[in-house]
Amino acid sequence: MKLVALTDYKNRFGSKHFDIPYRSGMDKEKLKFHFKSFGLDLLFLPMSSAWSGFPQDVDYFIYTSIEDNGYLYKSYIEDVVLGLEQMGLKSVPNFPYLRANNNKGFMEFLRMSTKDAQLNTIRTQFYGTLEELTEHLDEFQFPVVIKKTAGASGRGVFKAKNVDELRKRALEVSSSSSFLLDLKDWVRSKRHSGYLRDSRNRNKFIVQNFIPDLENDWKIYWFHGEVYIFYRPVFAHRDFIASGGGYDNYSYGEDAYKPDGLFEYVDHIMSYFKVPHASLDIAFDGKAFHLLEIQFLYFGTAGIPYSKGYYIKDGGKWKYVEGKREIEEVYSKSVATFVLNES
Repeated sequence: MKLVALTDYKNRFGSKHFDIPYRSGMDKEKLKFHFKSFGLDLLFLPMSSAWSGFPQDVDYFIYTSIEDNGYLYKSYIEDVVLGLEQMGLKSVPNFPYLRANNNKGFMEFLRMSTKDAQLNTIRTQFYGTLEELTEHLDEFQFPVVIKKTAGASGRGVFKAKNVDELRKRALEVSSSSSFLLDLKDWVRSKRHSGYLRDSRNRNKFIVQNFIPDLENDWKIYWFHGEVYIFYRPVFAHRDFIASGGGYDNYSYGEDAYKPDGLFEYVDHIMSYFKVPHASLDIAFDGKAFHLLEIQFLYFGTAGIPYSKGYYIKDGGKWKYVEGKREIEEVYSKSVATFVLNES
């Protein structure tokens, strides 16, 4: 069986911590080797050749995402993946999960689509402009968390203690001002009576309720039932944010201080999403678990080389398996298992 892997304009596939050269992605020869062990021949194809060069005898394809400035090329990848799906090909994972990649707004729609109370302990409001937020300022119970929809490692995430702070942070995260375009729009308002000027704050953002007194969260990598975990403490200088604290400051595997029920909660989450892999940020307030964020592809992989092992469910119980592995092996196994089960 053949499987196509779409690469970006730099001929990269996926993300890998400690990749050589820097930011070169996964090792494609290692990927071929590991997929071959499952009876899958991996064929790499540039994204730009997908229209004309896609093999006739292949149904499934995998693909990379990207975190380019402004997400311009990522928008192109979305067009390609959705277009191939419209042509009847099967993407892994399928388009909505790509749309949610580095898009916290659409990620919230995926969360809400589960209609599961355990996954929706966080209340989210999603806005496309600052003006939309200002119509609802009297509806919030403070403090709240405001986030840019794009970003990682805690960047673009702020806490607002009152209306003034929320308005200030919203002004910052939503700014889309352009001197030339704003000037043209001002001229329109002078020429045409009743014309409403375009918003100068059109970068989308979300506002969520704040969960108090959290001392940490957990990052979970889920690869088709194989679970990597690490504990991320909240450092005083980072206020309430655990992510971005530095991988040397985290605790991995058996040392991750995991509370009872955490893996069962992960299992419950993943029962809703038809994907081979995911990265989850989960918090525990002493009574309930909270799904803070979830990504389904092109997420950080540092927890794999830093970990001495991973967990699997064996006979209904979670078992720790000791051993160092590379991302290419872990990724290939999860995708191959998923594809073979689907085909």
